[in-house]
Amino acid sequence: MAVLSKSNSRKEDQGVLKRKGSPFILDVLVDEGHRLRDEFLKKYSTMRESTRGEDPDTQLIAPYLSASHRATQAAKDGFQGLQSTLNVIKGHVKKAHEDWKGAVAIPKDVSKTKGVADPKDQWIKAATQFFAQRPLFPRTLLLSEGELRTIMASYAYFLSPSFGFSVAFAELCAIKARAQGAVLFADRFAEVMNIQSNILRALSQAQDDVDD
Repeated sequence: MAVLSKSNSRKEDQGVLKRKGSPFILDVLVDEGHRLRDEFLKKYSTMRESTRGEDPDTQLIAPYLSASHRATQAAKDGFQGLQSTLNVIKGHVKKAHEDWKGAVAIPKDVSKTKGVADPKDQWIKAATQFFAQRPLFPRTLLLSEGELRTIMASYAYFLSPSFGFSVAFAELCAIKARAQGAVLFADRFAEVMNIQSNILRALSQAQDDVDD
């Protein structure tokens, strides 16, 4: 029997056994998977570069711009509370953005110790977790928790679309859905609404029997 050995060329390949000598079908499949992944990432990078510089989605920045306008109008009427709240939100999101930019700027070829998590991934995760935290407000929050999440996501997108989708993907999707008049619902409802094919065949057969 051929001798098997572990491959340590890539972190994600740990645990995959390769056989010395003639190619093994699993080795071929792993190599093909790597080729397809690299090809996909190359195409993604090309598409990402081609979309840079495009105008931001007005529906996604609308919640932040609306909150900013309301805060400005309230300040003119002598009420500074909403502007102070918005300033806290902006400061929190800006801090997360700076941390995120520092993380993504780490070169991809940073040497890693076997068994130790990639520092770039750790820093990006830390920035995302900081963004998700509730900002510390010195006074009572003048917004609902839902409004707070929406404005934070919208302002994150306003600072950088890539950053926004990295830290608030679900909320940005929700903003877009609401702007287009769509209704959000949980996966379990979608599963209930989906009629299985065998049931459809039974219903179709029953209808044919009635028609006959």
